[in-house]
Amino acid sequence: MKAYSLMILPLLASGLIACQGSGNNTNLELIQDMMESPAVDPQEYDDFFEDKAGGARVPPEHTAPVGFKPYRAGFDPNLAKADRNPLAGDMSDEVLLVGQKYFNTNCMVCHGQKAAGNGTVAEKMPNKPPSLLSDKVRSWADGQIYQVITMGQGTMGPYASHIPQKYRWQVVNYIRHLQRTEK
Repeated sequence: MKAYSLMILPLLASGLIACQGSGNNTNLELIQDMMESPAVDPQEYDDFFEDKAGGARVPPEHTAPVGFKPYRAGFDPNLAKADRNPLAGDMSDEVLLVGQKYFNTNCMVCHGQKAAGNGTVAEKMPNKPPSLLSDKVRSWADGQIYQVITMGQGTMGPYASHIPQKYRWQVVNYIRHLQRTEK
């Protein structure tokens, strides 16, 4: 019993001493670059891969990010009309604030603060962005507005990578809110 006590005592003492660092010493790295690995830029040239692409790796075929749901309507307007807004009529502050945030970040620069098609860059564009307050857009189904946000239309590119799926319907509701307050 006494022999074990004599072995445990130095181990305990060294453990306590090791925990009392001065705070200015760096950690001992046994394997280099494990704590601070070098970052790879998406456009960076990399000799390691056959195609020389750095961080811009193409995902394996038939894979999808966790939680991703493919947009089934594509460019088909009939499928888009049938796409039902799960937040239809929900004009709660929470929904409208999220919709407003994404609208102001992504849409306002072209469509304007009130969606009238008079954004700050609209005057410099050869094809002016349409007013989202027009009778044409008002008559669209929510799914059609969602489709334009997701897939783009005319000179407007897709915003699927800018506005997450779960927030696009809130942007649609915010546009509907703007249409109601302008009339």
